[in-house]
Amino acid sequence: MKGLGVFVTDGELEQVKVAWRCSGMFLSGGLPMGNPERLIDGFIKKYNQPNGSVVDTQTGEFCLP
Repeated sequence: MKGLGVFVTDGELEQVKVAWRCSGMFLSGGLPMGNPERLIDGFIKKYNQPNGSVVDTQTGEFCLP
């Protein structure tokens, strides 16, 4: 993966990690608990990163596959 040199904040990275750990779990009523894709899509827009970018969960850096 090619790093883009732009990083999410520590708090945002923690949100992604928590959402990743909870993805696939559902609250009563069928509501999903964690959706890391939705979070990362929001960060891509917030930080003006190219579509298809991902966030490295070790460093918090945006990368292109």
